[in-house]
Amino acid sequence: MSNLITIELNNVVYRVEKTHSIHSFLALHKVDSQGCALAMSNQIIPRSEWQTRGLSDGESISLFQAIAGG
Repeated sequence: MSNLITIELNNVVYRVEKTHSIHSFLALHKVDSQGCALAMSNQIIPRSEWQTRGLSDGESISLFQAIAGG
């Protein structure tokens, strides 16, 4: 049985081990997430959960520049 899952990050498909957290996945692919927000399945994931939140096969991740305004 395969230990790999398919993840989509900003419309780019990756095959990764299913043991990765969001944080380890971003670090592995050297993704600069400074000042960014992240959504999985259209739900914002707080940065405090990135190290413990796992990845699921077929999951779609959007990483985007966080902009504050008023």
